[in-house]
Amino acid sequence: MFTMTLLLVAYALGNFSMGGPSIKDVSGVPTEADAAAETLRSIVPGAVSVPAVTDASQSPLSVVTLAPFQFDIAGAEQTWRNWMARHGITAGSFALGIDGEILHSAGQRRSPDAAYPVASLSKAITAMCLGDILTGTEYDWNSTLGDLAPVLDAVNMMPHQGAQLLSLGDLATHSTGFPKNLKGVETAGEGRNLYTQQHIAREALNNPAHLSANGRSAYSNVNYAVLGQVITALSGLAYEDACKPRVMIPAGANGAIVGGRMWATAGFGGWSASAEDYARFVMYWMAPDRPWVTAPADFPYNERKKAGLGVFQSTNKNGGYLIHHTGLWKSKKAERQHGALFLSSETGATFVANWQGSLPKNAYRDLRKALAPHLR
Repeated sequence: MFTMTLLLVAYALGNFSMGGPSIKDVSGVPTEADAAAETLRSIVPGAVSVPAVTDASQSPLSVVTLAPFQFDIAGAEQTWRNWMARHGITAGSFALGIDGEILHSAGQRRSPDAAYPVASLSKAITAMCLGDILTGTEYDWNSTLGDLAPVLDAVNMMPHQGAQLLSLGDLATHSTGFPKNLKGVETAGEGRNLYTQQHIAREALNNPAHLSANGRSAYSNVNYAVLGQVITALSGLAYEDACKPRVMIPAGANGAIVGGRMWATAGFGGWSASAEDYARFVMYWMAPDRPWVTAPADFPYNERKKAGLGVFQSTNKNGGYLIHHTGLWKSKKAERQHGALFLSSETGATFVANWQGSLPKNAYRDLRKALAPHLR
Protein backbone atom coordinates (compact mmCIF):
# COMPACT_ATOMS: atom_id res chain seq x y z
CA MET A 1 0.00 0.00 0.00
CA PHE A 2 2.83 2.42 0.87
CA THR A 3 4.53 1.71 -2.47
CA MET A 4 1.29 2.29 -4.36
CA THR A 5 0.79 5.62 -2.55
CA LEU A 6 4.29 6.77 -3.54
CA LEU A 7 3.60 5.85 -7.14
CA LEU A 8 0.35 7.80 -7.16
CA VAL A 9 2.03 10.87 -5.65
CA ALA A 10 4.83 10.69 -8.21
CA TYR A 11 2.26 10.37 -10.99
CA ALA A 12 0.33 13.40 -9.76
CA LEU A 13 3.47 15.53 -9.45
CA GLY A 14 4.51 14.53 -12.93
CA ASN A 15 1.23 15.69 -14.39
CA PHE A 16 0.56 18.86 -12.39
CA SER A 17 3.30 21.40 -11.83
CA MET A 18 2.88 24.65 -9.87
CA GLY A 19 2.11 26.42 -13.13
CA GLY A 20 -1.05 24.37 -13.57
CA PRO A 21 -0.63 22.91 -17.07
CA SER A 22 -3.65 22.33 -19.24
CA ILE A 23 -4.39 18.72 -20.04
CA LYS A 24 -6.55 18.16 -23.08
CA ASP A 25 -8.38 14.96 -23.93
CA VAL A 26 -10.26 14.68 -27.18
CA SER A 27 -11.73 11.29 -27.96
CA GLY A 28 -13.96 9.78 -30.59
CA VAL A 29 -14.43 10.11 -34.31
CA PRO A 30 -15.66 12.99 -36.51
CA THR A 31 -19.28 13.92 -35.73
CA GLU A 32 -21.74 16.75 -36.29
CA ALA A 33 -19.61 18.82 -33.90
CA ASP A 34 -16.74 18.62 -36.37
CA ALA A 35 -19.09 19.78 -39.11
CA ALA A 36 -20.08 22.73 -36.91
CA ALA A 37 -16.44 23.65 -36.38
CA GLU A 38 -15.81 23.38 -40.10
CA THR A 39 -18.77 25.69 -40.79
CA LEU A 40 -17.39 28.31 -38.40
CA ARG A 41 -13.91 27.92 -39.85
CA SER A 42 -15.22 28.45 -43.39
CA ILE A 43 -17.00 31.65 -42.40
CA VAL A 44 -14.17 33.11 -40.33
CA PRO A 45 -10.79 31.60 -41.23
CA GLY A 46 -8.79 30.65 -38.18
CA ALA A 47 -11.79 30.89 -35.84
CA VAL A 48 -11.71 27.21 -34.91
CA SER A 49 -8.50 25.29 -34.49
CA VAL A 50 -8.17 21.70 -35.60
CA PRO A 51 -8.56 19.50 -32.51
CA ALA A 52 -5.91 16.93 -31.83
CA VAL A 53 -7.63 13.55 -31.75
CA THR A 54 -6.28 10.79 -29.59
CA ASP A 55 -7.49 7.36 -28.60
CA ALA A 56 -7.77 8.30 -24.94
CA SER A 57 -11.31 8.44 -23.57
CA GLN A 58 -10.44 10.10 -20.28
CA SER A 59 -7.75 12.38 -18.89
CA PRO A 60 -5.54 11.44 -15.93
CA LEU A 61 -7.51 12.18 -12.76
CA SER A 62 -5.80 13.88 -9.83
CA VAL A 63 -6.41 16.23 -6.93
CA VAL A 64 -4.64 19.59 -6.69
CA THR A 65 -4.39 21.31 -3.32
CA LEU A 66 -5.03 25.04 -3.51
CA ALA A 67 -5.69 27.17 -0.45
CA PRO A 68 -8.20 27.60 0.99
CA PHE A 69 -9.80 24.39 -0.25
CA GLN A 70 -9.09 21.02 -1.82
CA PHE A 71 -9.61 21.40 -5.56
CA ASP A 72 -11.05 18.07 -6.71
CA ILE A 73 -10.23 18.15 -10.41
CA ALA A 74 -11.01 14.47 -10.80
CA GLY A 75 -14.44 14.91 -9.28
CA ALA A 76 -15.22 17.97 -11.40
CA GLU A 77 -14.32 16.20 -14.63
CA GLN A 78 -16.28 13.09 -13.72
CA THR A 79 -19.29 15.24 -12.81
CA TRP A 80 -19.09 16.90 -16.22
CA ARG A 81 -18.76 13.57 -18.04
CA ASN A 82 -21.70 12.12 -16.10
CA TRP A 83 -23.81 15.16 -16.99
CA MET A 84 -22.91 14.81 -20.68
CA ALA A 85 -24.01 11.17 -20.65
CA ARG A 86 -27.15 11.92 -18.65
CA HIS A 87 -28.37 14.48 -21.19
CA GLY A 88 -27.24 12.70 -24.34
CA ILE A 89 -24.48 15.16 -25.25
CA THR A 90 -21.72 13.47 -27.25
CA ALA A 91 -19.57 16.48 -28.18
CA GLY A 92 -18.35 19.10 -25.74
CA SER A 93 -15.40 20.51 -23.83
CA PHE A 94 -14.66 22.20 -20.53
CA ALA A 95 -11.97 24.18 -18.73
CA LEU A 96 -11.29 24.58 -15.03
CA GLY A 97 -9.13 27.35 -13.61
CA ILE A 98 -8.32 29.71 -10.76
CA ASP A 99 -6.33 32.93 -10.35
CA GLY A 100 -5.95 33.34 -14.10
CA GLU A 101 -4.48 29.87 -14.66
CA ILE A 102 -6.12 27.03 -16.59
CA LEU A 103 -5.59 24.06 -14.28
CA HIS A 104 -7.27 21.44 -16.41
CA SER A 105 -9.26 21.18 -19.61
CA ALA A 106 -10.69 18.28 -21.53
CA GLY A 107 -12.90 17.50 -24.48
CA GLN A 108 -15.11 14.81 -25.88
CA ARG A 109 -15.09 15.13 -29.67
CA ARG A 110 -14.32 18.83 -29.15
CA SER A 111 -11.07 20.51 -28.26
CA PRO A 112 -11.12 22.86 -25.23
CA ASP A 113 -8.90 25.34 -27.09
CA ALA A 114 -11.14 25.52 -30.19
CA ALA A 115 -13.59 28.41 -30.55
CA TYR A 116 -17.31 27.67 -30.56
CA PRO A 117 -20.35 29.97 -30.28
CA VAL A 118 -21.10 30.92 -26.67
CA ALA A 119 -24.43 32.67 -27.43
CA SER A 120 -25.65 34.66 -24.40
CA LEU A 121 -22.31 34.37 -22.63
CA SER A 122 -21.50 37.26 -24.98
CA LYS A 123 -23.52 39.58 -22.72
CA ALA A 124 -20.90 39.60 -19.96
CA ILE A 125 -18.26 40.65 -22.50
CA THR A 126 -20.51 43.52 -23.59
CA ALA A 127 -21.02 44.69 -20.00
CA MET A 128 -17.29 44.69 -19.24
CA CYS A 129 -16.57 46.48 -22.51
CA LEU A 130 -19.12 49.26 -21.95
CA GLY A 131 -18.00 49.69 -18.35
CA ASP A 132 -14.46 50.29 -19.53
CA ILE A 133 -15.57 52.72 -22.24
CA LEU A 134 -17.72 54.72 -19.82
CA THR A 135 -14.71 55.52 -17.62
CA GLY A 136 -13.36 57.71 -20.40
CA THR A 137 -16.60 59.62 -21.05
CA GLU A 138 -18.99 61.97 -19.26
CA TYR A 139 -21.48 59.11 -18.92
CA ASP A 140 -21.90 56.29 -16.38
CA TRP A 141 -24.29 53.40 -15.71
CA ASN A 142 -26.89 55.87 -14.36
CA SER A 143 -26.93 57.82 -17.62
CA THR A 144 -30.16 57.47 -19.54
CA LEU A 145 -30.66 56.90 -23.24
CA GLY A 146 -32.02 60.43 -23.21
CA ASP A 147 -28.65 61.65 -21.96
CA LEU A 148 -27.05 59.69 -24.78
CA ALA A 149 -29.57 60.85 -27.40
CA PRO A 150 -27.10 63.11 -29.26
CA VAL A 151 -24.59 60.23 -29.50
CA LEU A 152 -27.23 57.74 -30.62
CA ASP A 153 -28.80 60.16 -33.06
CA ALA A 154 -25.44 60.43 -34.80
CA VAL A 155 -25.72 56.73 -35.70
CA ASN A 156 -29.40 57.02 -36.68
CA MET A 157 -30.70 55.49 -33.43
CA MET A 158 -32.55 58.35 -31.78
CA PRO A 159 -34.51 56.76 -28.88
CA HIS A 160 -38.23 57.47 -28.60
CA GLN A 161 -39.55 59.35 -25.58
CA GLY A 162 -40.26 56.26 -23.47
CA ALA A 163 -36.89 54.70 -24.19
CA GLN A 164 -35.11 57.92 -23.25
CA LEU A 165 -36.07 57.31 -19.60
CA LEU A 166 -34.15 54.01 -19.48
CA SER A 167 -30.68 54.01 -17.95
CA LEU A 168 -27.72 51.95 -19.08
CA GLY A 169 -27.98 50.14 -15.75
CA ASP A 170 -31.61 49.25 -16.49
CA LEU A 171 -30.51 47.67 -19.76
CA ALA A 172 -27.65 45.78 -18.11
CA THR A 173 -29.92 44.23 -15.47
CA HIS A 174 -32.86 43.43 -17.77
CA SER A 175 -35.07 45.97 -16.00
CA THR A 176 -36.42 47.87 -18.99
CA GLY A 177 -39.66 46.35 -20.18
CA PHE A 178 -38.24 45.26 -23.52
CA PRO A 179 -39.23 41.67 -24.45
CA LYS A 180 -36.71 38.86 -24.82
CA ASN A 181 -36.85 39.23 -28.61
CA LEU A 182 -38.77 41.55 -30.88
CA LYS A 183 -41.88 39.82 -32.18
CA GLY A 184 -41.28 38.27 -35.55
CA VAL A 185 -37.58 39.05 -35.59
CA GLU A 186 -36.40 35.96 -33.73
CA THR A 187 -37.70 33.75 -36.57
CA ALA A 188 -35.21 35.39 -38.92
CA GLY A 189 -32.21 34.28 -36.84
CA GLU A 190 -30.64 31.77 -39.16
CA GLY A 191 -31.01 34.07 -42.14
CA ARG A 192 -29.11 36.80 -40.27
CA ASN A 193 -31.10 39.43 -42.15
CA LEU A 194 -33.07 40.84 -39.20
CA TYR A 195 -31.78 39.10 -36.08
CA THR A 196 -28.80 41.41 -35.72
CA GLN A 197 -27.58 43.79 -33.06
CA GLN A 198 -27.99 46.81 -35.31
CA HIS A 199 -31.48 46.02 -36.56
CA ILE A 200 -32.88 45.01 -33.17
CA ALA A 201 -31.43 48.06 -31.39
CA ARG A 202 -32.71 50.50 -34.01
CA GLU A 203 -36.17 48.94 -34.08
CA ALA A 204 -36.41 48.91 -30.26
CA LEU A 205 -35.33 52.53 -29.91
CA ASN A 206 -37.43 53.87 -32.77
CA ASN A 207 -40.70 51.99 -32.17
CA PRO A 208 -42.52 52.60 -28.84
CA ALA A 209 -44.64 49.47 -29.37
CA HIS A 210 -41.75 47.25 -28.25
CA LEU A 211 -41.58 48.72 -24.74
CA SER A 212 -43.97 47.06 -22.30
CA ALA A 213 -46.84 49.39 -21.40
CA ASN A 214 -47.10 47.93 -17.88
CA GLY A 215 -43.36 48.17 -17.25
CA ARG A 216 -42.99 44.40 -16.89
CA SER A 217 -39.36 43.40 -17.34
CA ALA A 218 -37.90 40.19 -18.73
CA TYR A 219 -34.52 38.73 -19.56
CA SER A 220 -33.94 40.33 -22.95
CA ASN A 221 -31.61 40.05 -25.90
CA VAL A 222 -32.95 43.46 -26.91
CA ASN A 223 -31.32 45.10 -23.89
CA TYR A 224 -27.86 43.94 -24.91
CA ALA A 225 -28.42 44.71 -28.57
CA VAL A 226 -28.98 48.32 -27.46
CA LEU A 227 -25.91 48.25 -25.20
CA GLY A 228 -23.86 46.88 -28.08
CA GLN A 229 -24.93 49.80 -30.24
CA VAL A 230 -24.14 52.24 -27.43
CA ILE A 231 -20.62 50.81 -27.53
CA THR A 232 -20.30 51.45 -31.26
CA ALA A 233 -21.75 54.95 -30.88
CA LEU A 234 -19.43 55.95 -28.02
CA SER A 235 -16.29 54.35 -29.43
CA GLY A 236 -16.80 55.13 -33.10
CA LEU A 237 -15.71 51.56 -33.83
CA ALA A 238 -17.34 48.32 -34.85
CA TYR A 239 -18.42 46.34 -31.80
CA GLU A 240 -15.64 43.73 -31.93
CA ASP A 241 -12.98 46.33 -32.71
CA ALA A 242 -14.04 48.25 -29.61
CA CYS A 243 -14.34 45.27 -27.26
CA LYS A 244 -11.71 42.67 -28.13
CA PRO A 245 -8.68 44.87 -27.33
CA ARG A 246 -10.37 46.30 -24.23
CA VAL A 247 -11.71 43.09 -22.75
CA MET A 248 -10.47 39.86 -24.28
CA ILE A 249 -6.83 40.64 -25.03
CA PRO A 250 -6.06 41.84 -21.46
CA ALA A 251 -7.61 38.62 -20.17
CA GLY A 252 -5.45 36.49 -22.45
CA ALA A 253 -8.48 35.30 -24.42
CA ASN A 254 -6.73 36.01 -27.70
CA GLY A 255 -8.60 33.43 -29.78
CA ALA A 256 -12.07 34.78 -29.00
CA ILE A 257 -13.82 36.47 -31.92
CA VAL A 258 -17.18 37.84 -32.97
CA GLY A 259 -17.62 35.10 -35.53
CA GLY A 260 -19.62 32.16 -36.72
CA ARG A 261 -23.02 32.06 -38.36
CA MET A 262 -24.59 34.30 -35.71
CA TRP A 263 -21.76 36.86 -35.63
CA ALA A 264 -24.16 39.75 -36.38
CA THR A 265 -25.85 39.31 -33.01
CA ALA A 266 -22.58 40.69 -31.61
CA GLY A 267 -23.13 42.08 -28.11
CA PHE A 268 -25.95 39.74 -27.13
CA GLY A 269 -24.82 36.52 -28.78
CA GLY A 270 -22.13 36.88 -31.42
CA TRP A 271 -18.94 35.77 -29.67
CA SER A 272 -17.19 32.48 -30.32
CA ALA A 273 -14.61 31.39 -27.78
CA SER A 274 -12.96 28.22 -26.58
CA ALA A 275 -13.71 26.88 -23.12
CA GLU A 276 -10.20 27.89 -22.11
CA ASP A 277 -10.45 31.44 -23.46
CA TYR A 278 -13.82 32.11 -21.89
CA ALA A 279 -12.47 30.82 -18.57
CA ARG A 280 -9.61 33.33 -18.89
CA PHE A 281 -12.14 36.09 -19.49
CA VAL A 282 -14.14 35.11 -16.40
CA MET A 283 -11.10 34.74 -14.16
CA TYR A 284 -9.84 38.18 -15.20
CA TRP A 285 -13.05 40.22 -15.14
CA MET A 286 -15.01 38.31 -12.48
CA ALA A 287 -12.14 37.80 -10.04
CA PRO A 288 -13.11 37.92 -6.33
CA ASP A 289 -11.42 41.31 -5.83
CA ARG A 290 -13.28 43.09 -8.64
CA PRO A 291 -15.50 45.86 -7.19
CA TRP A 292 -18.60 44.72 -9.09
CA VAL A 293 -18.07 41.27 -7.57
CA THR A 294 -17.36 42.32 -3.96
CA ALA A 295 -20.11 44.95 -3.92
CA PRO A 296 -22.53 44.30 -6.79
CA ALA A 297 -25.11 46.72 -5.36
CA ASP A 298 -22.70 49.59 -6.09
CA PHE A 299 -23.08 48.77 -9.77
CA PRO A 300 -26.06 47.85 -11.94
CA TYR A 301 -27.64 44.96 -10.03
CA ASN A 302 -31.24 43.76 -9.74
CA GLU A 303 -31.55 42.15 -6.32
CA ARG A 304 -34.78 40.35 -7.13
CA LYS A 305 -33.47 38.83 -10.34
CA LYS A 306 -29.86 38.57 -9.11
CA ALA A 307 -28.93 40.09 -12.45
CA GLY A 308 -25.77 42.17 -12.74
CA LEU A 309 -23.33 43.11 -15.46
CA GLY A 310 -24.20 40.50 -18.05
CA VAL A 311 -24.29 37.74 -15.45
CA PHE A 312 -26.33 36.40 -12.56
CA GLN A 313 -24.83 36.56 -9.08
CA SER A 314 -26.42 34.80 -6.13
CA THR A 315 -25.25 34.27 -2.54
CA ASN A 316 -25.45 31.17 -0.37
CA LYS A 317 -26.04 30.61 3.32
CA ASN A 318 -22.33 30.44 4.08
CA GLY A 319 -21.71 33.92 2.73
CA GLY A 320 -20.22 32.74 -0.54
CA TYR A 321 -21.57 33.45 -4.00
CA LEU A 322 -21.91 31.98 -7.44
CA ILE A 323 -21.61 34.02 -10.63
CA HIS A 324 -23.03 32.26 -13.66
CA HIS A 325 -24.72 32.47 -17.03
CA THR A 326 -25.85 30.17 -19.81
CA GLY A 327 -25.95 30.30 -23.58
CA LEU A 328 -28.05 28.53 -26.21
CA TRP A 329 -28.36 28.71 -29.97
CA LYS A 330 -31.32 26.77 -31.33
CA SER A 331 -31.61 25.55 -34.88
CA LYS A 332 -33.47 22.99 -36.95
CA LYS A 333 -30.05 21.70 -38.00
CA ALA A 334 -28.21 19.75 -35.32
CA GLU A 335 -24.79 21.06 -36.32
CA ARG A 336 -25.94 24.61 -35.58
CA GLN A 337 -27.17 23.86 -32.06
CA HIS A 338 -24.77 25.11 -29.42
CA GLY A 339 -24.84 25.43 -25.64
CA ALA A 340 -22.49 26.98 -23.10
CA LEU A 341 -22.28 27.66 -19.37
CA PHE A 342 -19.89 29.24 -16.89
CA LEU A 343 -19.67 29.22 -13.10
CA SER A 344 -17.34 31.11 -10.77
CA SER A 345 -17.38 31.08 -6.97
CA GLU A 346 -16.04 33.22 -4.12
CA THR A 347 -12.82 31.15 -4.22
CA GLY A 348 -12.15 32.39 -7.74
CA ALA A 349 -12.48 28.84 -9.04
CA THR A 350 -14.07 28.91 -12.49
CA PHE A 351 -15.70 26.28 -14.69
CA VAL A 352 -16.63 26.80 -18.36
CA ALA A 353 -18.23 24.27 -20.70
CA ASN A 354 -19.56 24.27 -24.24
CA TRP A 355 -21.30 21.57 -26.24
CA GLN A 356 -23.22 20.74 -29.36
CA GLY A 357 -26.94 20.35 -28.82
CA SER A 358 -30.07 22.16 -27.72
CA LEU A 359 -30.94 21.47 -24.08
CA PRO A 360 -33.84 22.60 -21.86
CA LYS A 361 -33.38 24.88 -18.84
CA ASN A 362 -33.44 22.01 -16.37
CA ALA A 363 -30.31 20.52 -17.97
CA TYR A 364 -28.40 23.76 -17.38
CA ARG A 365 -29.67 23.87 -13.81
CA ASP A 366 -28.57 20.27 -13.36
CA LEU A 367 -25.00 21.07 -14.45
CA ARG A 368 -24.83 24.22 -12.31
CA LYS A 369 -25.95 22.41 -9.17
CA ALA A 370 -23.65 19.46 -9.81
CA LEU A 371 -20.53 21.56 -10.47
CA ALA A 372 -20.96 24.32 -7.87
CA PRO A 373 -19.71 22.20 -4.91
CA HIS A 374 -16.46 21.50 -6.76
CA LEU A 375 -15.68 25.23 -6.90
CA ARG A 376 -15.93 25.79 -3.13
